[in-house]
This record gives sequence, structure tokens and C-alpha cells, in this order.
Amino acid sequence: MGEWVEIARWVALGLIGTAAVIFAPLWVIGLVQILLEHRREMRQLGAGNDALAEQLQALRDELDALRRTITEHHLSLQANLESLQERVRALETSHNEQSAVGYNLHR
Repeated sequence: MGEWVEIARWVALGLIGTAAVIFAPLWVIGLVQILLEHRREMRQLGAGNDALAEQLQALRDELDALRRTITEHHLSLQANLESLQERVRALETSHNEQSAVGYNLHR
């Protein structure tokens, strides 16, 4: 009977070895597929983040350009306003002087 136990042990080991030889590569192939798919998805997410970062930078550049334009327009308007105020003062001064001269002539 010991001989049959030894044969059964060898058959069991053979079956386990055969199963390991058949299923271990399938398991490894499945694992490699999962890892490769994960890497692909990570690359796609990274590419999406890069595109988003580029869009954000483009928006920042556009905002900077708008700020510069607004500042230039503000300075231009300020200069025009000061020029107009100076002209109004000059006209008022001229008008006041003419009024004073005309007032003195009529007296």
C-alpha cells in the first residue's frame, strides 16, 4: 500500500506542476496586461494634464496682455484728461482776463 501512496503523491505533484505550468503564465500575462493598461491610462492622464497646463498658461498670457492694454489705455486717458483740464484752465484764464478788460473799458 505504501507504493500506491507514493504513486498518488507523484501524480498529485504532477497535476499541481502541470496546473502551475498552465495557469501561472496565464496569471502572469493577465498581470502584465493590467500593468500595461494602467501605464497607458496614466500617460493619457498626463497628456491631459499637459494640455490643461498649456491652456492655463495661454489664459495667463492673455490676461497679462489685457492688463498691459488696460494700463496703456488708462495712462492715455489720464494724459488726455490732464491736457483737457489744462486747456480749460487756459480758456477760463483768458476769458476772465478779457472780461476784466472789457469790464474796465465800459466803466
